[in-house]
Amino acid sequence: MWCPVCKTEYQEGITVCNVCGSKLEEGTGDSFTTVNLYETEDKKTALKLLEYLQFSEIGNTGLEEEDGIYIVTVPQSQEKEARKLISGFIMALQEEQDKIKDVNGNSRQDNVNSTQNSILNNASKTYIRKADEYKDVKTSGITFIIFGLIGILYLILCRLEVIPLTYNEIVLILLLCMFMSFVVYGFSSIIKSKKIKGQIAEEETLTSKIKLWLGKNITDGLVKSWKDESVTEEENELIIISKINEELQLNYPEIDKSYLEMVADEYFNEKLSAKL
Repeated sequence: MWCPVCKTEYQEGITVCNVCGSKLEEGTGDSFTTVNLYETEDKKTALKLLEYLQFSEIGNTGLEEEDGIYIVTVPQSQEKEARKLISGFIMALQEEQDKIKDVNGNSRQDNVNSTQNSILNNASKTYIRKADEYKDVKTSGITFIIFGLIGILYLILCRLEVIPLTYNEIVLILLLCMFMSFVVYGFSSIIKSKKIKGQIAEEETLTSKIKLWLGKNITDGLVKSWKDESVTEEENELIIISKINEELQLNYPEIDKSYLEMVADEYFNEKLSAKL
């Protein structure tokens, strides 16, 4: 049990924080420990980002203000996913700035409203690597098979009166069907995991190919031209990642956008972050 205000852990059975009186919640430290995700002097931008993260199902987001700087926070357990999603926000923010500068005949408020919709529409699922998907699907399949077989064995022992519990025929049949469906689903997951395993090498080859293309085309001069001296270093990092993502989507339009976002983020952290 944790206090969401004091960030203090309590033993199970205690329901109220003895320091601040807040109601305790179940979870781990990572569920309540927050990290600073984004800093800006513009409160409207911070509020837009909060809306975007909440729309993307990032829970327990927060907004703090220190000396005129607005800080968006997220739970530590969701930091990785939130940082991947934020590139879409930066991309939409830049679209807003471009529209305000270049579009004639539309009011500033029209552009702002348009960008708010663009931010929400740019929310995309977090890409799961084939290697990780393989492990998840295989583990899920094994778990369902084990639970299904245990359930079937339990019903057999009940039927043989080894376990002194009895069920009427209808309930017994329904339970048996349920446990058998667990086993069937488990085996289908195992089969699916084998197909995914065969895609791991293909994905790694494609990732290497795309990163090689990035190495040839994303030059230091191009990265420098993307930087905005009027914003923070953290904001520049997000701008550059979003620009890399734009280049990838232009050159690989047939590839999953969430996959390209993952590659752009990885490439920046591996090759460019140390140069900024």
